[in-house]
This record gives sequence, C-alpha cells and structure tokens, in this order.
Amino acid sequence: QVSALADRRRTGCRAAMTQLAVSSRRRPPSLSARLALALAAAGASAPLAAATCRLPIQFPNGAGPSGASIGPRNSLVVVSDGGSLLFVDLEDFTVREDKALNDKYRDAYGWFDLEGITMTNYEKSTYLYLGMENMDAVLEYDWRDTQRIYRRFDLPGLGNEGIQSLTWVPTEASTHQGYFYMGSRAKGSIFIYELPLLDSTGPEAQATLCERWTPLEGGGDQNIAGLAYSAGYIFVSYDDVNSNHVLIYPILANGLYGELAEQYQVDVVDSQGIAVRLSANNTWEVYFTSDSQAAVFAYTFQFVTGFELHGHCTASGISALESPGPHSAAVHGRFSAAGLGPFVVAALAALLGYVASARQVAWDASAG
Repeated sequence: QVSALADRRRTGCRAAMTQLAVSSRRRPPSLSARLALALAAAGASAPLAAATCRLPIQFPNGAGPSGASIGPRNSLVVVSDGGSLLFVDLEDFTVREDKALNDKYRDAYGWFDLEGITMTNYEKSTYLYLGMENMDAVLEYDWRDTQRIYRRFDLPGLGNEGIQSLTWVPTEASTHQGYFYMGSRAKGSIFIYELPLLDSTGPEAQATLCERWTPLEGGGDQNIAGLAYSAGYIFVSYDDVNSNHVLIYPILANGLYGELAEQYQVDVVDSQGIAVRLSANNTWEVYFTSDSQAAVFAYTFQFVTGFELHGHCTASGISALESPGPHSAAVHGRFSAAGLGPFVVAALAALLGYVASARQVAWDASAG
C-alpha cells in the first residue's frame, strides 16, 4: 500500500492535501536520515564553522535586523521588527532604509513587527513578500515604484503564533508557480502555503495551507529563525541562542521537501534570518542576521566541506572573529551511511579524530 508521503512525491500540493487527510502515515526515513535526526535529538552537535565573518554594515539606530532575503541589484534586503526595510548594498555595504510602511499604513495596520521576507524573483520582481509576527498574513509590497501594499494574503491554520521566517520555493507543480514556506514559533513547525499570486483577487485574499512540517521531531519550542531557498535546496536555521543549527533539504519536483541532506552548527549569536544564493562552482553565499548584535555574518557553503569564511573576510583580512571553544576549527564533512555497520562508522569517525560524544560529521541522507 502506497503511503501518503510516497503519493506526495509524485503530486503537487493540492493533491497532497487530499491524500494527507486520508492517511497520516509516512514512509520511514532512510538510515542516514535517521542517524542525523538521532544525533540532533540526542543533543549531539553538528560540525561547527571555523570562524565568523562580520560584514562592515552599519544599520540605522534602533533598527532590529530580523529576516533577510537576497534582493535586487546585488543587495540583501533585511526587515526590521520596527517596521522598516533595509536594503544593504553587497558591494560597498551601504544601507538604504525604506520607512513607507510606517509612514503610510500605521493607522490601518498598527505596529509592523516584520520577521520574514522573500521574493519570487530577486533579479526582476518589483514585489517583496513580508511576514509579520503580530499578524497571520503575508503582505505583497511594491518596493521599487510606489512603496505600496498591493495585497494582503491571510493564512488559515497558522494560529496565533505569527510568522518567524519566510521563503519562496518555485515549482511547476503549483498553479501559482511556487509555494511559500513559513517558519512559526509553534514547536518548530514550518507551514507550507500556496498564495493565489496569479489570480485577480483584489486587495485581500486567502492562502491555501498545503502541509505542516516539523523538521526536528520532538524539537519542542525551538525557534525556526530563518528559511532560505536556493538552487533546489531549502536551508532551515534553528536559533540555539549562542549559535544556530542549519539543516539542508532538497526540494522535490512537486515543490515539497525531501529527506535531510546535511546539517551544521554555525556560530551566530541570536540568529534571526538567513539568505542564500548560489554563486559558482557549487558554492553558496550564506548571510545570517543577528538582532542583538545588529549585524550580518557571512559564509560560503559547499556540500561535504560545509561553512567557511566569506570571501570578503578572507580577501580583506578583517572582520574574522575566531569561534570560541575547542571545536572552533572542526573539520567539515559527511559520511554516506548506506551499507555501513555501526562499527565501521565508528572506526571512520575515530580516524578523523572524532569520538562518539564529540562533534559529529553531517550525514549524507541522499544516499540512504
């Protein structure tokens, strides 16, 4: 009998909703995925990045940087929990602040506690999609021409938790070209919605809830601080206060998530957002925002080798802060657990200088 998860892999979000209503069964995850999740559940740490790279960005006084997205014209767009939008030029690191939401809409919306931000096409689109913690809605905002809210999409099923993080995942399976993944404070859950972007809806519309996903089962109240999609993968960032735990999943042809590929621990304090883009040679640029530090930290990422200092820091020799602790320079890597017995895995780990209770390598779930 085919499980609901197997059906979901061949169908889009709309068909998946019907199937999941009939049965909540899931196909068991692969061996390597179970090992990765078991490490997380047992409190074992994923590999740490070797150092942090703080970019020389000066945010306006009072700005509380939260969610982030790669933006137009080689920029990073950061939302503030005070309601402003911060456009960071990634060439010279200057910041332009857009205060139009507070200036134009305070009477209608009150306080804009912005936490999530994404774009459907950061090179061409004139719209930003904004998620608020104090309202179960996504705002469609024209950043370029009018600085106006064009539509508000209400989110049934989200509850009163509000949005903590937001990203857009393109897929041909959606009749509106993609799904919105929204992180919530509700026990580490991600809500996957389809918004009627291509319909003539008027100023208010309702989204369709496709699925609720909890990447770390039993994760308690862990905060999904950031979500980012790039080149077929979704990066899920959990805030662990003094660092953040990044899990990386492939996106399937139907626009929904696959099994865990890799996971890492990154030394960013009070991480509030993540933005990712593929640059070259299978290398991603990854940007993390920190509210308490009022800063942006940058890395490059490759599968197997993990997170390294961003080129800005390695080229300039500045802004690199060594991570504290004996594991700050931990080797990044992953094993394919398929076909390997526990003693073989333990032996390989020992050869690399790891012990069972120390920093663990990230597991390759795709081979499971």
